[in-house]
Amino acid sequence: MTPQGIGGLDAGDVAFVRQALGNASQQEALRTIDIFNDYFQKAGISPEQGEKLIQAAANSGSRFDREDNTVLAFKPLPPNAAQVYFFSVDRPEAFARSMTALLAPLKQSGVQVLYMNKVDPTIVKTMQAVGMQTQQSDRPEYKVMAAL
Repeated sequence: MTPQGIGGLDAGDVAFVRQALGNASQQEALRTIDIFNDYFQKAGISPEQGEKLIQAAANSGSRFDREDNTVLAFKPLPPNAAQVYFFSVDRPEAFARSMTALLAPLKQSGVQVLYMNKVDPTIVKTMQAVGMQTQQSDRPEYKVMAAL
């Protein structure tokens, strides 16, 4: 993989990704961009549409974190919940390890419930495999919720 960027990424976009990752290094930002690109390609999402999704998530208050080839976008939902979305090109076993590592800091910070806008069978299955209970959301703006 080479850092090609999301939809013609320029230096300002690399800075944007670095900031969304909590002031990560440029190398970390470029690796994250590669993951986004691979994820969008596999999902059939155009680079431009993918860039808009990432920017919309960041602009709505989401933060990003990366473990191996998985990026977690999360937005706190007070008092003890978070909206989450996974961008992953990891194999299933690695994805389960990455998910566990990415969610541990959320749990330690007091997050008890995760909400997702999209029902992704792979993500739901992985959540269940690592011991989380998933069900239909109790909030109409989300489709799935999981106890962390």
